[in-house]
Amino acid sequence: MRIGLLTDNLARNPWSGVGSYARNLVREWAGQHEVWSIGSLGWDLSLGFAGHIRVARWQPGWRRRIESRTDVLHCPQPTLARKYFYELRKPRVVTIHGAEPFIFAGTPYSHLPDEGTLRLRERSDAVELFIGVSRSGQEQIAEHYGIAKERIVPIYHGIDGETFRPPADKTAVRERVRGRYGIPARYLLHVSNYRPRKNGPRIVAAYRQLWRQGFRDISLVLAGGPGRGFEAVREEIGRTEEGEVIHVGKISTQELVELYQGAEVFLFPSLHEGFGFPAIESMACGVPVVASTVYSLPEVTGGGAELVDPESVEAIAAATARLLRDVTIYEERRRAGLARSREFRWDVSAREHVEVFQRAIEMFGTKAKAS
Repeated sequence: MRIGLLTDNLARNPWSGVGSYARNLVREWAGQHEVWSIGSLGWDLSLGFAGHIRVARWQPGWRRRIESRTDVLHCPQPTLARKYFYELRKPRVVTIHGAEPFIFAGTPYSHLPDEGTLRLRERSDAVELFIGVSRSGQEQIAEHYGIAKERIVPIYHGIDGETFRPPADKTAVRERVRGRYGIPARYLLHVSNYRPRKNGPRIVAAYRQLWRQGFRDISLVLAGGPGRGFEAVREEIGRTEEGEVIHVGKISTQELVELYQGAEVFLFPSLHEGFGFPAIESMACGVPVVASTVYSLPEVTGGGAELVDPESVEAIAAATARLLRDVTIYEERRRAGLARSREFRWDVSAREHVEVFQRAIEMFGTKAKAS
């Protein structure tokens, strides 16, 4: 199959969550299918692309080049659904990672929907099929985009089980992490982009409660770049007179893996997730998770996490304390999380995507014959 993948924003931000999603799919497809990068900007062709087809309206022939070299077009996030996407005479598939801009419209927990997202909602009939990244996501897309559920196929992401795995020696990993970042004690971990929906201020407030309850040998480590919403997290850290909150900022994949591996508990009580990569990655590293009861996280963690009301600081603190105090519960969650994480495989995800593409091609052909 010849797959055309829209890559403009991925070229600008290759290490985003969507970038990781697309990068892993391309690597799985390479050798079995012909994958073309499409957009005004090229992406890393070493991933396994057959090449890049540049969209340049002032140059004749770009539309013909795309249509002649592809069987199906895949848009990996609504932001990338530019006008030209709808002008091409090819079957279309779009992955929607959630409906956050519409779910939290008018609240501090989301940003306004971008032009591509609004255009997609208006022109959803021009797309053959949609991919949601969870069953929860399928429900959100149907409700907020007005798309029939039978046109939305839930497909889970995968994770790299060779990279994200329990350490051979947890004590040695902890010593390396503590030396690298100056962490003075055992630590809890949270990783995110710190958008308001990630619930950073409540995570810091819950840590403050744990300290006051007697967990004096536990630090809180925050990893990830300080994006929009981090100011509220910083303010909450300023109220933490006791304990130790350490923000290590942006880190490499290997540094992230070791932070996961050395943590006592991973805190991820988000107000909204379309999937929730960090929860699964930390579970794969053998670390129990405190996650929220809403949207995709109960489904994705599948019994491998302590689930809490994300709007309750007390609930977040209590679930974390339960894991830290009770060795039996801790071990049950650790084992369940490891088992669940092994169900998320990129080869399976890539194959299921191709099955959706084939359906889209058939639907497009039927539609063409009818017209």
